[in-house]
Amino acid sequence: MIERRIALAIFAWMLAQGLSSVAASVPVPLCAGLTIVTAINEPEGDYESIKTIESIDANGVRVRYSTEHVANDRPGHPIIKLNLSRVMRDTDLRHATRYLQEFSTLSPPEVPGTTAIGTSTDVLDALKSKGAAELTMFDLPRSLPSAPAYSNDPKKHPSVFDHEVLFKLRRMESSPVGFPLVLNGASVALPAIHATGSAEFGEKGEFFFLDDEANPLALRWRIRTSSISTNDRAQLQVVKIAAHCSAPTSGPSALERALAENRRVDVYEIYFSFNSDEIRDESGPTLKELGDLLARHRDWQLSIEGHTDGIASDAFNLDLSKRRAAAVKAALVTRYGVDAGRLTTNGFGKSRPRDTNDTPEGRARNRRVELVRTS
Repeated sequence: MIERRIALAIFAWMLAQGLSSVAASVPVPLCAGLTIVTAINEPEGDYESIKTIESIDANGVRVRYSTEHVANDRPGHPIIKLNLSRVMRDTDLRHATRYLQEFSTLSPPEVPGTTAIGTSTDVLDALKSKGAAELTMFDLPRSLPSAPAYSNDPKKHPSVFDHEVLFKLRRMESSPVGFPLVLNGASVALPAIHATGSAEFGEKGEFFFLDDEANPLALRWRIRTSSISTNDRAQLQVVKIAAHCSAPTSGPSALERALAENRRVDVYEIYFSFNSDEIRDESGPTLKELGDLLARHRDWQLSIEGHTDGIASDAFNLDLSKRRAAAVKAALVTRYGVDAGRLTTNGFGKSRPRDTNDTPEGRARNRRVELVRTS
């Protein structure tokens, strides 16, 4: 069965990384600043979407969504960029059985009765306690010829709720399975509840939810039109999470400690546009942290090294990695006043992988900026 092959692949990855057990003690709190990176693999490479929790208050949890993809239906296949926000209500995070997984300009910013980044506490609890649960997903058409946007009221049409797909899920294993990804720059296997199910018209769904009732993130899901289909109608896989949610302390950060003690650190929270050296907005906190620590340690000099995954040619990746390293230097110099003479850059393309290039999570680990303290 395909589910068994996936479980075996995850276990093999854990063994290769020295992760013999699930990292159940690693928290992924739902808090302002939580950043979730997902990847969709296409022939030309992995397209990363980024969800960031912007704020949590009495009105709910506000999520910022940033994505890029190729417009295959347009001349020249340009990169389309999309930035949207969604508000999730606290009561829906606890009780909703609808997961509005799609972010669209046609959808309203708040859809009562739905979640946006995973399932609810109630659905996860049902899978754990009963071994079964119902979960509604959505299949929204890309265009609306008769209206400017969807309504968030099921009594008004066209409505988001006109396109529900109900899955009856059943838990696959009696214990959580390890789900590999990069968390705060480290490779871990987070505990996940694995479930599969079918919809009314024969669609097959498979889901991995973080085993945390306070934050049951969707770590992976895919929807197929049949059990034998090799093509997914829709899919998602989380490859990186940054969960720096605690209040700042007076001591050095993990990044600062790594440079002070080991003189070298891999940085995964500087994000680039697809096949580009353009730095995405979500990189701001990490760049600021680097600027601040270089201001504190004025005797430090850094080598900024770019690395890519194994997709595309050696020449393309080598050039891309060099341009990305140079872009990081430029950002530190122009935004934070770091003396350009303290920073050197280099790129190694795909020649120094940290992981396999055969999986989305492996490629995500290979795409990185490495900082080396040279003085």
